[in-house]
Amino acid sequence: MIDSAVGADPGPATGLCFLEYSGGRLVGRTLVQATGDTAAHVLHAVLAYHHEVMRAGGSSFGRKAGSVEKFVTGRSAGSRGKPADVTRQLEMELAEVLQMFGYPVEIRPAADVKPWASDKRLVAAGIVPSLKGMHGDMNHAYDGARHALYGARDAGIVQDPLLKAGKLVSKDDDEGATA
Repeated sequence: MIDSAVGADPGPATGLCFLEYSGGRLVGRTLVQATGDTAAHVLHAVLAYHHEVMRAGGSSFGRKAGSVEKFVTGRSAGSRGKPADVTRQLEMELAEVLQMFGYPVEIRPAADVKPWASDKRLVAAGIVPSLKGMHGDMNHAYDGARHALYGARDAGIVQDPLLKAGKLVSKDDDEGATA
């Protein structure tokens, strides 16, 4: 049985991350970036493919977690206009697609997720190969990965990747992290 966590960073450039776990160990990961107008279709297609592969292989999904970044309205120029409208609409569309495939969805502000889902955690979780690979053209996909990892932890699919025997590897990595 495979556990699955999906994270989304909606916007004009949308990041999606699909994580699959077996026994708490990462066994599959897909990071994708799509335009805002195609993101819901891409999410649907990838989920349909993953579910068909599981069905064809005689397997099934166990626990599922869906996590979408919440659009937070503020006073900046980025919270008004067409890009903001696209992001607001996409937040709900992505949540709806996840629910169609049986994923319970949490919509969380980036301010709740990003402090915990640090670059070091993504590397320790095996989602990206190194800190050098964290920047560049895939930054939205990495933000989707932050949401997927946070959701997987909250759903009990995986423990904090920086914990070893119940202790943080380094206190500097996180203040007060729990599994």
